[in-house]
Amino acid sequence: MEEKYGGIWVSAEEDRAGKVVFEEYLPVEAKLHVIYQQESGLFLPFSFVLSQDRQWRLPLWVKENEKSVMPSFESAKEYLNSYAESHT
Repeated sequence: MEEKYGGIWVSAEEDRAGKVVFEEYLPVEAKLHVIYQQESGLFLPFSFVLSQDRQWRLPLWVKENEKSVMPSFESAKEYLNSYAESHT
């Protein structure tokens, strides 16, 4: 865990099979967009928002979208852009 953009960040994808290949902080929306690439070559795009937790001094970055698997990096970025437009 580390502090990132004013919140606690757990950098591993939930099954620990992916690595971060894209990260974009959207300060106006207070969101963090991350794309993981799995060993299989598939991409997992996630939008994170800050959430308060009484256990921690800083808020936590938590996923706001369901797990989606994309075949390419470009399709994962398109997914995040579309998700951001429909959830702001």
